[in-house]
Amino acid sequence: MIIIPKEKPVIENLNSYYLKIDKLLEHYQGALESGGVYFKAPTVEAVVFFDDENILNGSYKDKRSQVTGQAAIDRIIKAASESNCSVSVYQIQPDRLYYWARLTSSNALYSDLSSEFTDLEGLIKKMENEKLTGYIDVQLNDNLGGGLLFFYNGEVIGGSSAQGKSDVDRSREYRDDLIRRCRESSGLFNVWKTDLASTASTNKAAASPSPAAEKKPERAPRRKPEKAPAEQKSPEAKADQQRVILMLQNLLSLLEKVVRANKKIRTDFETMLNRKFMDKVDEYDFLDPFAGDFKYLNGQLYFTGNAPQSQLVNGVVECVREIVSELGIAGSFRKYLASWHKEYIDEIYTFNVEI
Repeated sequence: MIIIPKEKPVIENLNSYYLKIDKLLEHYQGALESGGVYFKAPTVEAVVFFDDENILNGSYKDKRSQVTGQAAIDRIIKAASESNCSVSVYQIQPDRLYYWARLTSSNALYSDLSSEFTDLEGLIKKMENEKLTGYIDVQLNDNLGGGLLFFYNGEVIGGSSAQGKSDVDRSREYRDDLIRRCRESSGLFNVWKTDLASTASTNKAAASPSPAAEKKPERAPRRKPEKAPAEQKSPEAKADQQRVILMLQNLLSLLEKVVRANKKIRTDFETMLNRKFMDKVDEYDFLDPFAGDFKYLNGQLYFTGNAPQSQLVNGVVECVREIVSELGIAGSFRKYLASWHKEYIDEIYTFNVEI
Protein backbone atom coordinates (compact mmCIF):
# COMPACT_ATOMS: atom_id res chain seq x y z
CA MET A 1 0.00 0.00 0.00
CA ILE A 2 1.54 3.29 -1.15
CA ILE A 3 -0.48 6.25 0.09
CA ILE A 4 0.46 9.92 0.18
CA PRO A 5 -1.89 12.91 0.50
CA LYS A 6 -1.19 14.57 -2.84
CA GLU A 7 -2.82 17.99 -2.87
CA LYS A 8 -0.12 20.60 -3.20
CA PRO A 9 3.08 19.52 -4.92
CA VAL A 10 6.03 21.73 -4.10
CA ILE A 11 7.65 20.41 -7.26
CA GLU A 12 6.59 17.56 -9.54
CA ASN A 13 7.53 15.34 -12.47
CA LEU A 14 11.27 15.48 -11.95
CA ASN A 15 13.24 12.72 -13.70
CA SER A 16 15.12 10.62 -11.15
CA TYR A 17 17.86 9.92 -13.69
CA TYR A 18 19.21 13.43 -13.10
CA LEU A 19 18.77 13.43 -9.31
CA LYS A 20 20.80 12.42 -6.29
CA ILE A 21 18.01 11.20 -4.04
CA ASP A 22 19.90 11.60 -0.77
CA LYS A 23 20.71 15.22 -1.69
CA LEU A 24 17.11 15.82 -2.75
CA LEU A 25 15.86 14.57 0.61
CA GLU A 26 18.44 16.64 2.47
CA HIS A 27 17.44 19.77 0.57
CA TYR A 28 13.71 19.44 1.24
CA GLN A 29 14.27 18.54 4.88
CA GLY A 30 15.79 21.99 5.17
CA ALA A 31 13.29 23.74 2.91
CA LEU A 32 10.09 22.20 4.29
CA GLU A 33 8.99 21.50 7.83
CA SER A 34 7.63 18.10 6.83
CA GLY A 35 6.64 16.23 3.70
CA GLY A 36 6.99 13.26 1.40
CA VAL A 37 8.76 12.40 -1.83
CA TYR A 38 6.73 10.25 -4.23
CA PHE A 39 8.32 8.06 -6.91
CA LYS A 40 6.43 6.54 -9.85
CA ALA A 41 7.62 4.35 -12.72
CA PRO A 42 5.80 1.73 -14.84
CA THR A 43 6.89 -1.09 -12.51
CA VAL A 44 7.78 0.82 -9.32
CA GLU A 45 5.94 3.01 -6.85
CA ALA A 46 7.48 4.37 -3.66
CA VAL A 47 7.35 7.13 -1.07
CA VAL A 48 9.70 8.55 1.57
CA PHE A 49 8.36 10.61 4.50
CA PHE A 50 10.54 13.12 6.32
CA ASP A 51 10.52 15.92 8.84
CA ASP A 52 13.27 18.50 9.30
CA GLU A 53 15.25 16.17 11.56
CA ASN A 54 14.70 12.61 10.34
CA ILE A 55 13.77 10.31 7.53
CA LEU A 56 10.65 8.88 9.17
CA ASN A 57 9.76 5.96 6.93
CA GLY A 58 9.78 4.70 3.39
CA SER A 59 7.65 2.30 1.39
CA TYR A 60 8.62 0.64 -1.88
CA LYS A 61 6.47 -1.54 -4.14
CA ASP A 62 7.18 -3.31 -7.40
CA LYS A 63 5.57 -6.24 -9.21
CA ARG A 64 7.25 -8.80 -6.97
CA SER A 65 7.29 -7.34 -3.46
CA GLN A 66 6.64 -4.48 -1.08
CA VAL A 67 8.99 -3.39 1.69
CA THR A 68 9.06 -0.57 4.25
CA GLY A 69 11.62 1.17 6.43
CA GLN A 70 15.32 1.42 5.67
CA ALA A 71 15.11 -1.50 3.24
CA ALA A 72 12.59 0.48 1.21
CA ILE A 73 14.78 3.60 1.21
CA ASP A 74 17.77 1.59 -0.02
CA ARG A 75 15.70 0.12 -2.85
CA ILE A 76 14.24 3.52 -3.74
CA ILE A 77 17.71 5.03 -4.15
CA LYS A 78 18.75 2.08 -6.33
CA ALA A 79 15.54 2.07 -8.43
CA ALA A 80 15.62 5.84 -8.93
CA SER A 81 18.92 5.57 -10.79
CA GLU A 82 17.76 2.61 -12.90
CA SER A 83 14.06 3.13 -13.64
CA ASN A 84 13.72 6.81 -14.64
CA CYS A 85 11.06 7.44 -12.00
CA SER A 86 8.87 10.53 -12.02
CA VAL A 87 9.58 12.30 -8.71
CA SER A 88 7.26 14.73 -6.93
CA VAL A 89 7.63 16.43 -3.54
CA TYR A 90 4.63 17.20 -1.31
CA GLN A 91 4.43 19.26 1.83
CA ILE A 92 2.40 17.56 4.58
CA GLN A 93 1.08 19.18 7.73
CA PRO A 94 3.32 18.31 10.68
CA ASP A 95 0.44 17.13 12.87
CA ARG A 96 -0.61 14.60 10.19
CA LEU A 97 2.82 13.61 8.92
CA TYR A 98 3.39 10.80 11.43
CA TYR A 99 0.02 9.33 10.56
CA TRP A 100 0.89 8.89 6.89
CA ALA A 101 4.43 7.79 7.71
CA ARG A 102 3.24 5.04 10.09
CA LEU A 103 0.25 3.83 8.06
CA THR A 104 2.07 0.81 6.65
CA SER A 105 3.03 -0.29 10.18
CA SER A 106 -0.55 -0.44 11.49
CA ASN A 107 -1.81 -3.36 13.59
CA ALA A 108 -5.06 -5.27 13.04
CA LEU A 109 -7.85 -4.17 15.40
CA TYR A 110 -10.79 -6.10 13.88
CA SER A 111 -10.33 -8.73 11.17
CA ASP A 112 -12.63 -10.22 8.53
CA LEU A 113 -15.85 -8.52 9.59
CA SER A 114 -18.51 -9.72 7.16
CA SER A 115 -20.87 -7.19 5.58
CA GLU A 116 -23.60 -9.77 6.20
CA PHE A 117 -23.44 -8.94 9.89
CA THR A 118 -21.68 -5.54 9.92
CA ASP A 119 -22.93 -2.40 8.21
CA LEU A 120 -20.08 -0.17 7.02
CA GLU A 121 -21.85 3.05 8.01
CA GLY A 122 -22.38 1.65 11.51
CA LEU A 123 -18.74 0.57 11.67
CA ILE A 124 -17.63 4.07 10.67
CA LYS A 125 -19.68 5.58 13.50
CA LYS A 126 -18.23 3.05 15.93
CA MET A 127 -14.68 3.97 14.90
CA GLU A 128 -15.52 7.67 15.22
CA ASN A 129 -16.73 7.06 18.77
CA GLU A 130 -13.65 4.99 19.57
CA LYS A 131 -11.44 7.82 18.24
CA LEU A 132 -9.68 5.47 15.85
CA THR A 133 -6.39 6.53 14.31
CA GLY A 134 -5.89 4.10 11.45
CA TYR A 135 -8.03 2.91 8.59
CA ILE A 136 -10.78 0.55 7.45
CA ASP A 137 -9.90 -1.74 4.55
CA VAL A 138 -13.02 -2.66 2.54
CA GLN A 139 -12.75 -5.71 0.27
CA LEU A 140 -15.77 -6.49 -1.89
CA ASN A 141 -16.39 -10.00 -3.20
CA ASP A 142 -16.38 -11.08 -6.86
CA ASN A 143 -13.51 -8.73 -7.76
CA LEU A 144 -15.73 -5.68 -7.34
CA GLY A 145 -12.95 -3.68 -5.71
CA GLY A 146 -13.35 -1.90 -2.43
CA GLY A 147 -11.41 0.89 -0.83
CA LEU A 148 -9.79 2.40 2.23
CA LEU A 149 -11.17 4.91 4.73
CA PHE A 150 -8.59 6.82 6.76
CA PHE A 151 -9.27 7.95 10.35
CA TYR A 152 -7.35 10.42 12.46
CA ASN A 153 -8.43 10.61 16.10
CA GLY A 154 -11.94 9.46 15.16
CA GLU A 155 -12.30 11.78 12.16
CA VAL A 156 -12.59 10.44 8.61
CA ILE A 157 -9.90 12.37 6.76
CA GLY A 158 -10.23 10.71 3.35
CA GLY A 159 -10.33 7.52 1.40
CA SER A 160 -8.53 5.73 -1.39
CA SER A 161 -9.63 3.42 -4.17
CA ALA A 162 -8.75 -0.25 -4.19
CA GLN A 163 -7.63 0.12 -7.81
CA GLY A 164 -4.05 0.81 -6.83
CA LYS A 165 -4.15 4.62 -6.99
CA SER A 166 -2.21 6.37 -4.27
CA ASP A 167 -4.33 9.53 -4.24
CA VAL A 168 -6.47 10.45 -1.24
CA ASP A 169 -10.10 11.38 -1.96
CA ARG A 170 -11.44 13.64 0.79
CA SER A 171 -14.96 14.07 -0.55
CA ARG A 172 -18.04 12.91 1.33
CA GLU A 173 -19.23 11.40 -1.96
CA TYR A 174 -16.42 8.83 -1.88
CA ARG A 175 -17.46 7.61 1.57
CA ASP A 176 -21.16 7.51 0.63
CA ASP A 177 -20.39 5.61 -2.58
CA LEU A 178 -18.31 3.04 -0.68
CA ILE A 179 -21.15 2.53 1.82
CA ARG A 180 -23.63 2.11 -1.04
CA ARG A 181 -21.47 -0.45 -2.83
CA CYS A 182 -21.00 -2.42 0.38
CA ARG A 183 -24.77 -2.68 0.80
CA GLU A 184 -25.21 -3.81 -2.79
CA SER A 185 -22.38 -6.36 -2.71
CA SER A 186 -21.04 -8.56 0.07
CA GLY A 187 -17.52 -8.25 1.35
CA LEU A 188 -15.15 -8.09 4.31
CA PHE A 189 -13.95 -5.23 6.51
CA ASN A 190 -10.60 -5.10 8.28
CA VAL A 191 -9.89 -2.33 10.79
CA TRP A 192 -6.27 -1.30 11.34
CA LYS A 193 -4.95 0.84 14.18
CA THR A 194 -1.94 3.10 13.66
CA ASP A 195 0.31 3.64 16.67
CA LEU A 196 1.73 7.14 16.43
CA ALA A 197 3.39 6.96 19.85
CA SER A 198 6.07 4.64 18.54
CA THR A 199 7.09 7.01 15.76
CA ALA A 200 9.60 9.03 17.78
CA SER A 201 11.69 6.03 18.87
CA THR A 202 11.42 4.52 15.39
CA ASN A 203 12.71 7.74 13.85
CA LYS A 204 15.81 7.81 16.01
CA ALA A 205 16.58 4.22 15.26
CA ALA A 206 16.02 4.69 11.54
CA ALA A 207 17.86 7.96 11.27
CA SER A 208 21.39 6.64 11.71
CA PRO A 209 21.63 4.58 8.48
CA SER A 210 20.02 7.30 6.39
CA PRO A 211 22.47 9.37 4.33
CA ALA A 212 20.37 12.49 4.80
CA ALA A 213 19.88 11.93 8.51
CA GLU A 214 23.61 11.52 9.14
CA LYS A 215 24.16 15.11 8.07
CA LYS A 216 21.49 16.69 10.24
CA PRO A 217 23.78 17.92 13.05
CA GLU A 218 25.75 20.01 10.49
CA ARG A 219 22.59 21.76 9.20
CA ALA A 220 20.82 22.21 12.53
CA PRO A 221 22.58 25.41 13.63
CA ARG A 222 21.62 27.18 10.39
CA ARG A 223 17.93 26.25 10.62
CA LYS A 224 17.31 26.85 14.31
CA PRO A 225 16.84 30.64 14.05
CA GLU A 226 14.31 30.21 11.24
CA LYS A 227 12.26 27.68 13.20
CA ALA A 228 12.10 29.64 16.46
CA PRO A 229 8.98 31.70 15.63
CA ALA A 230 7.06 28.54 14.66
CA GLU A 231 7.47 26.76 17.98
CA GLN A 232 3.92 27.63 19.01
CA LYS A 233 1.69 24.89 17.58
CA SER A 234 -1.74 26.41 17.97
CA PRO A 235 -3.94 26.76 14.86
CA GLU A 236 -3.64 30.53 15.17
CA ALA A 237 0.14 30.27 14.80
CA LYS A 238 -0.06 27.93 11.82
CA ALA A 239 -2.66 29.60 9.68
CA ASP A 240 -2.23 32.83 7.77
CA GLN A 241 -4.95 35.30 8.71
CA GLN A 242 -5.56 36.49 5.16
CA ARG A 243 -5.89 32.94 3.85
CA VAL A 244 -8.39 32.13 6.57
CA ILE A 245 -10.48 35.18 5.62
CA LEU A 246 -10.22 34.24 1.94
CA MET A 247 -11.21 30.65 2.68
CA LEU A 248 -14.35 31.79 4.51
CA GLN A 249 -15.12 34.41 1.85
CA ASN A 250 -14.98 31.80 -0.90
CA LEU A 251 -17.13 29.42 1.15
CA LEU A 252 -19.81 32.08 1.60
CA SER A 253 -19.52 32.99 -2.09
CA LEU A 254 -20.16 29.35 -3.08
CA LEU A 255 -23.17 29.23 -0.80
CA GLU A 256 -24.50 32.47 -2.29
CA LYS A 257 -24.07 31.08 -5.80
CA VAL A 258 -26.06 27.94 -4.99
CA VAL A 259 -28.81 29.85 -3.17
CA ARG A 260 -29.27 32.44 -5.92
CA ALA A 261 -29.38 29.72 -8.58
CA ASN A 262 -32.24 27.96 -6.78
CA LYS A 263 -35.45 29.61 -8.00
CA LYS A 264 -37.44 28.02 -5.18
CA ILE A 265 -35.58 30.12 -2.61
CA ARG A 266 -37.13 33.58 -2.58
CA THR A 267 -35.40 35.10 0.44
CA ASP A 268 -32.56 37.50 -0.34
CA PHE A 269 -29.25 35.77 0.41
CA GLU A 270 -27.68 38.57 2.45
CA THR A 271 -30.84 38.94 4.52
CA MET A 272 -30.89 35.20 5.17
CA LEU A 273 -27.20 35.19 6.10
CA ASN A 274 -27.49 38.13 8.49
CA ARG A 275 -30.45 36.50 10.22
CA LYS A 276 -28.38 33.40 10.76
CA PHE A 277 -25.53 35.53 12.08
CA MET A 278 -27.94 37.14 14.56
CA ASP A 279 -29.03 33.69 15.74
CA LYS A 280 -25.41 32.92 16.60
CA VAL A 281 -24.45 36.19 18.30
CA ASP A 282 -24.69 34.76 21.83
CA GLU A 283 -22.07 32.16 20.93
CA TYR A 284 -20.05 34.15 18.40
CA ASP A 285 -20.39 37.84 19.28
CA PHE A 286 -18.22 38.98 16.34
CA LEU A 287 -21.09 37.95 14.00
CA ASP A 288 -23.29 40.78 15.29
CA PRO A 289 -24.16 42.79 12.12
CA PHE A 290 -24.54 45.96 14.20
CA ALA A 291 -21.04 45.74 15.67
CA GLY A 292 -19.44 46.18 12.27
CA ASP A 293 -16.52 43.82 12.93
CA PHE A 294 -17.69 41.19 10.48
CA LYS A 295 -19.51 41.76 7.21
CA TYR A 296 -20.13 39.82 4.00
CA LEU A 297 -21.26 42.07 1.15
CA ASN A 298 -21.18 41.69 -2.64
CA GLY A 299 -18.99 38.61 -2.49
CA GLN A 300 -16.43 40.21 -0.15
CA LEU A 301 -15.77 39.33 3.49
CA TYR A 302 -14.60 42.09 5.83
CA PHE A 303 -13.29 41.35 9.32
CA THR A 304 -11.71 43.93 11.62
CA GLY A 305 -12.27 42.20 14.96
CA ASN A 306 -9.85 40.26 17.14
CA ALA A 307 -11.66 36.94 17.55
CA PRO A 308 -9.34 33.90 17.47
CA GLN A 309 -9.10 32.25 14.08
CA SER A 310 -10.55 29.00 15.40
CA GLN A 311 -13.65 30.84 16.68
CA LEU A 312 -13.95 32.77 13.43
CA VAL A 313 -13.85 29.58 11.35
CA ASN A 314 -16.20 27.65 13.65
CA GLY A 315 -18.78 30.44 13.66
CA VAL A 316 -18.93 30.90 9.88
CA VAL A 317 -18.83 27.17 9.10
CA GLU A 318 -21.60 26.48 11.60
CA CYS A 319 -23.79 29.13 9.96
CA VAL A 320 -23.13 27.72 6.49
CA ARG A 321 -23.83 24.18 7.61
CA GLU A 322 -27.15 25.14 9.19
CA ILE A 323 -28.30 27.19 6.19
CA VAL A 324 -27.49 24.32 3.82
CA SER A 325 -29.41 21.90 6.03
CA GLU A 326 -32.43 24.17 6.49
CA LEU A 327 -32.70 24.87 2.75
CA GLY A 328 -32.20 21.22 1.79
CA ILE A 329 -29.45 22.07 -0.71
CA ALA A 330 -26.69 19.77 0.57
CA GLY A 331 -26.45 17.82 -2.68
CA SER A 332 -26.06 20.83 -4.98
CA PHE A 333 -23.79 22.66 -2.52
CA ARG A 334 -21.32 19.76 -2.25
CA LYS A 335 -20.86 19.74 -6.02
CA TYR A 336 -19.16 23.11 -5.70
CA LEU A 337 -17.00 22.22 -2.70
CA ALA A 338 -14.37 19.98 -4.34
CA SER A 339 -12.17 22.81 -5.61
CA TRP A 340 -12.63 24.72 -2.33
CA HIS A 341 -11.53 21.66 -0.33
CA LYS A 342 -8.47 21.24 -2.52
CA GLU A 343 -7.47 24.91 -2.36
CA TYR A 344 -7.73 25.18 1.43
CA ILE A 345 -6.86 21.64 2.52
CA ASP A 346 -4.24 22.82 5.04
CA GLU A 347 -6.66 25.22 6.74
CA ILE A 348 -9.43 22.59 6.67
CA TYR A 349 -7.10 20.20 8.49
CA THR A 350 -5.88 22.82 10.94
CA PHE A 351 -9.38 23.81 12.06
CA ASN A 352 -11.04 20.40 11.55
CA VAL A 353 -13.65 21.87 9.21
CA GLU A 354 -16.53 19.54 8.39
CA ILE A 355 -19.16 20.47 5.81
